[in-house]
Amino acid sequence: MSLERILRLRHTVAFRLTVWYAVFFTGGMLVVVIAFSLLLLRGIHHVHLSPYTLHELLEAYLKFFGFSIACVALGSLFVGWFMARHALSGVIELTRTANAVAAGTLNERVPVKGRQDEIDYLAKTFNIMLEKINDLIQGMKETNDNIAHDLRSPITRMRGVAEAALSSSSSSEAHCLLAGHVVEQCDRLLGMINTVLDISEAEAGVSKLDIEEVDVTEIVQDAVGLFLPMAEDKNITVQIQASSGVKHYSDRRKLQRILGNLLDNAIKFTPSGGFITISVSSDTKKITIEVKDTGIGISEQDSTQIFDKFFRADRSRSEPGSGLGLSLARAFASSLGGSLTVKSSPGHGSVFTVTIPRT
Repeated sequence: MSLERILRLRHTVAFRLTVWYAVFFTGGMLVVVIAFSLLLLRGIHHVHLSPYTLHELLEAYLKFFGFSIACVALGSLFVGWFMARHALSGVIELTRTANAVAAGTLNERVPVKGRQDEIDYLAKTFNIMLEKINDLIQGMKETNDNIAHDLRSPITRMRGVAEAALSSSSSSEAHCLLAGHVVEQCDRLLGMINTVLDISEAEAGVSKLDIEEVDVTEIVQDAVGLFLPMAEDKNITVQIQASSGVKHYSDRRKLQRILGNLLDNAIKFTPSGGFITISVSSDTKKITIEVKDTGIGISEQDSTQIFDKFFRADRSRSEPGSGLGLSLARAFASSLGGSLTVKSSPGHGSVFTVTIPRT
């Protein structure tokens, strides 16, 4: 057991209950033993023994007394710990279930022991709350699916008509140009609908995770390779600072989309001749990915809203986009158990930091 775990153990209810039980039980036994000792010494006082024999008897008694107290103290610690763990087993199960639900396992429930005590009542109440939350999330998911279907269908039909006009030999150049614009906007709307659904599912904890062992450094290199032509068009230098072989069990697709959105955002708001640096670091507890740029930066007021859906700062309205990229990146980071934060100031660039725990 590590020192850190022992220090954490001191603050647990089980530890406090164990110590209190051990102190009271040992104290009670000490009172009994002292009372017995006084009675024994009183009896010895009335028995005529030689000083040497009396000294040996007292020495043996003191050894037995010390050994008995030590055994009682150790025994009470073990018994107290067992009783405390047994009494708090329901709380431990409650914590485990809450962590599982927070991680997205919405069908997890707290086992009810059937003891009809306060812990059982708490478990039943907690399970009822989880059922209601699950029903609300499922209802929201069904509503989102229905809305998405109702929106996708007419947009898809509109796109089909526009494509037919594009392929028609009787269409004039102006009509073809207009039809091409309609197809482009339909694709944009369909992409926005899918992105909003992805964000909603990730925020609700129902987003599916395809966990596998991935090389985070390799994913970063692939993402940079994909966006490098766009950066070169703006004369932006992209650098990678990462040690090789940073591996982790995670969802490859979600990591790719997080990095894609952050790189796209950095290139979009970094002027010509700027720099973008992507760094990857890791330790035993977490993996950290930083995307640092020398762009226009973000004001303190906008930093609090930058991850809101459809939010676009005044200076970014001239750039193409829907205001969903950073929302999606943060939602996906949260679904992986991590976080996405930003540090920025106007005129000094931005640093977006993705932190993913190893456990």
